[in-house]
Amino acid sequence: MRNIIYSLPDQIAEAINVFPHYVPKKIKCGIVCICGMGGSGISGEILAALYPEIRIVSNKDYSIPDYIDNKTLAILISYSGNTEETLHNYRILARRKARMVFISSNGKLLKKKAELKIKVRGGLPPRGALGYLFAPLPLTLYTFRIIKKNPKEQLAALSTFLKSERDKLEREAEQLSERFVNKLAVIYTNSQRFAPVANRWRCQLNENSKVLAHINIIPEMNHNEIVGLGRPEALNDKLVVIFLNDPRAHPRNKLRVGVVKQIIQGNISNSIDVHPRGHDDVQRIFWTIMLGDFMSYHLAIKTGIDPMPVKRIDYLKQKLAEYQ
Repeated sequence: MRNIIYSLPDQIAEAINVFPHYVPKKIKCGIVCICGMGGSGISGEILAALYPEIRIVSNKDYSIPDYIDNKTLAILISYSGNTEETLHNYRILARRKARMVFISSNGKLLKKKAELKIKVRGGLPPRGALGYLFAPLPLTLYTFRIIKKNPKEQLAALSTFLKSERDKLEREAEQLSERFVNKLAVIYTNSQRFAPVANRWRCQLNENSKVLAHINIIPEMNHNEIVGLGRPEALNDKLVVIFLNDPRAHPRNKLRVGVVKQIIQGNISNSIDVHPRGHDDVQRIFWTIMLGDFMSYHLAIKTGIDPMPVKRIDYLKQKLAEYQ
């Protein structure tokens, strides 16, 4: 898993180079609907956070909203190509005559009909293929003229930046992981833009470290969760509170982070501030994701856990397959 995490910038560079040339016959799309689950679906959440001016729906269920129709560009992401929910989404979208793009390494999905199929390198766990699954998304938006500026240069700069940072990132992550041993991680971020980053941290702690984690977003948590934080008191020594600080967050949300830290100071001593590095939003987002990925890996190693297998997910899929 360590080498897979390390390969993220290389995945991005490769995905740029192998993106297929395609000229769509029709251009206009009112909505972008991205269907994907787990490690495949997180890339759609990141895209929506980076392009808030576009109506992007990140769909993570069997059902699809009724307003998704033939004027929608539907991007179906399944790294394996066999994700049950995503294949069910395909059947609904086909009936509605939505325009479809597939991103996958193999499986049943690539055998279905689509306007554009983007095949990526296989052989990884889906959560380890983020570079392959994310990079085609902004390139697809540009291909269908949903965005005007070609993102290729920005993605290449992202790859170069992460390559320059990854050794330092891993060292920081390994040190950080010490503070997560035998702790319940409570992850907060101060912007909607960083909500997918907090979610990625949670998912990687779940799958790599095999531990429970919790996330919430400021300012919403200030209207409810803040009252309960610190009780039951018996849990306080078992908590580690992480603040993922988006430098472009609303100034009032930055202020709120400081006040929250003051409030919990007497109850929860183990709190961590993460200040992302990077020259733009996409670099800061992926820098923070890579930090969390490495941290979850080193936490697994420190606690004697194999980060690769996800036996409970495999068992669940096996049991569901018995009820086809």
